[in-house]
Amino acid sequence: YFLTAATPDPEDEGKTGRRTDGRDLTAEWTAKGNNNVFVWNQEGFDKIDAAADPKILGLFEMSHMEYEADREKDKAKEPSLADMTAKAIEILGKDGDGFVLMVEGGRIDHAHHAGNAARALADTLAFDAAIQKALDMTSRDDTLIVVTADHSHSMTINGYPQRGNPILGLVTEVGGKLATAGDGKPYTTLTYANGPGGVFPALADGATTAEPAGVRQDLTGVDTTSLDFVQQATVPMASETHTGDDVAVYAWGPQAHLLSGTVEQNLIYHVLAHALGFDAALQN
Repeated sequence: YFLTAATPDPEDEGKTGRRTDGRDLTAEWTAKGNNNVFVWNQEGFDKIDAAADPKILGLFEMSHMEYEADREKDKAKEPSLADMTAKAIEILGKDGDGFVLMVEGGRIDHAHHAGNAARALADTLAFDAAIQKALDMTSRDDTLIVVTADHSHSMTINGYPQRGNPILGLVTEVGGKLATAGDGKPYTTLTYANGPGGVFPALADGATTAEPAGVRQDLTGVDTTSLDFVQQATVPMASETHTGDDVAVYAWGPQAHLLSGTVEQNLIYHVLAHALGFDAALQN
């Protein structure tokens, strides 16, 4: 939606932009000023000169960016979430008045909707790396970092697996014996309350399986640690859903003490506003 329908996508052969009004928003962006930069791949990202105080528009995919687990296979390559976080702080940190930066590990959500814990966890680790980069590049004396989520998912941790059991594996009891459910079949440590893993999966050619739809698949011999494995779910749904669980909120820096224990979600805004001095400005 930034390129015209007549403009080829620079990475994906055969694809074009989707705008029908003739406007190339990437060209309009760079035309606004000498410091306006548009990048679409890792090479362009690496060439960004933070000292030049650039204003960056980075569009690395036609739609969503790659999952972290698939990023290295991307044709044009794209920066990691930690890379982009570091570049943003490097540029914004030069402003003596401070800055506000929002970083989202957005593909964690997408992988959960697909019932794919492996990719969800890989993107969670990528988000964690971005948080660590922010901690390393800022001071808790003058920078408030808040980490939270806008909702939870229905992924659950099950059973009593022995210490060291692979988080994506089948539940193995102390002594190495596979734990089994009431149906006599093994089960994974991670499952979902609902999602695409809720029925026996159809074969690629659409043929029926040996077990009728709705019967839980026997995971004996199945590599549940595979990147593409879809965790089993209780309620079959095309897409796993958000849930109403409380989510964590962590804070580091000035006024971080205000975010402790269980709080209403709207308090986060007021803490941020207080840290930024908005409340004092409003009073004046």
